[in-house]
Amino acid sequence: MSGRTRERVTVDEMAAATPPERDRVVDFVRVAAVGVVVVGHWLLAAVTWDAEGLTGHNLLGLVDWTQWLTWAFQVMPLVFVAGGAANAASWASARRRQQPYGAWLQGRLRRLVRPAAVLVAVWTAGLAGAHATGVDDEVLVAAARLIAMPLWFLAVYVPVVAVTPLALGARRRWGAGPLVALAGLTALTDLAVGHGHAWVGWSGYAWVWLLAHELGFRWRDGRLPAGRSAAVALGGAAALVTLTTAGGYPVSMVGVPGERTNTSPPSLALVALAVTHFGVLSLLRPLLDSWLQRPRVWRRVVAANAMVMTAYLWHMSALALGVIVLLPTGLFPQPTPGSATWWGWRPAWIAALAVLLVPLLAAFSRLETSRAGRARQPEAGAAQARRAGLAGQAGRAATTGRPSWLPRLGRRSPGGAWVPATPVAAGAAAGLSALLIHLSLAGLPVL
Repeated sequence: MSGRTRERVTVDEMAAATPPERDRVVDFVRVAAVGVVVVGHWLLAAVTWDAEGLTGHNLLGLVDWTQWLTWAFQVMPLVFVAGGAANAASWASARRRQQPYGAWLQGRLRRLVRPAAVLVAVWTAGLAGAHATGVDDEVLVAAARLIAMPLWFLAVYVPVVAVTPLALGARRRWGAGPLVALAGLTALTDLAVGHGHAWVGWSGYAWVWLLAHELGFRWRDGRLPAGRSAAVALGGAAALVTLTTAGGYPVSMVGVPGERTNTSPPSLALVALAVTHFGVLSLLRPLLDSWLQRPRVWRRVVAANAMVMTAYLWHMSALALGVIVLLPTGLFPQPTPGSATWWGWRPAWIAALAVLLVPLLAAFSRLETSRAGRARQPEAGAAQARRAGLAGQAGRAATTGRPSWLPRLGRRSPGGAWVPATPVAAGAAAGLSALLIHLSLAGLPVL
């Protein structure tokens, strides 16, 4: 039997084993949202290669009208909504089985951390090798930034997962209170930033993404009536329009170079977008649920869901490879970014990057699902302690500094500061994740 046939049988078996109570829409939202993120990044990257070298621009800064597209393409809040629903269901299951918090957290983090750790390891070695062979540091810096960009999600999402039991407890006690409080904290944070306290803005990473995760709890509570879903969508849209017109917030829901941003740090406008998308999704929920009952459709969602994290982590690597392979060699035309010809070539560009992503999925997607069965089996105490120790060492190594064997890839900025090509984000995200796994393996008390 061929490998392809075995994979098809495995997907069929996974789809057939889906329990009736599983919320299939959550799986679909996760897959669809990541797909939109991937296509959006590929679409908006305006990269050219000429006699002067590599030039990269964000299309949002070149063509103003494209900033409106981000109201549809900025769907990361829906990823957190899907995560909130899934984490709430998983924690409820763990409580029924009397599973300790540490074991539950370990299971939730494994699928996130293992693919990310491999991404960091592969590209650290690759960039070090490229540096040793004399590749221009400017190219390496640009490639490293592209490759590391998806890791911000890990650094934010891991702590959000870790506080799920506390957040659920707060919801049971105060109902919608946490949602209101998080929105209020976001508004106060934006107000502080507007009065010159820019450092306060970074707390928005906590308030906004916890709020989106909290919307996932509301999703799991049950379907909203159509009228209420429409009211939520319209209310969120009205708030978004007001904030981006009278409120002075940027139209773009993605960062535009040199301008104020709604995402870094997240702002109240991003909250309004999250509420809008949540309302629209709630309206579509019955139709999506019915559609996902079709065996062929559901099999495709199951197959895609098995590699969704890999696709997210490696899609910018595919972009970097595309820039290196397709542009300098003349294999792909390079019309002026934003021109009609440029737009005409966008579908072919996205298709080419998808082809480059396929071998990366084939090589690394198994990390998402491998050892899943063994992870459910109890481990001997010594083995568990050994793995906890290794995880802790990895966390300390990633967060305390650069290993001695890693070359100082990078360049100096005009101000003289060192800009590392091996991204700080990679070390921070990997270190945080490894630290939390260490704590879960060591056996945190049940909250």
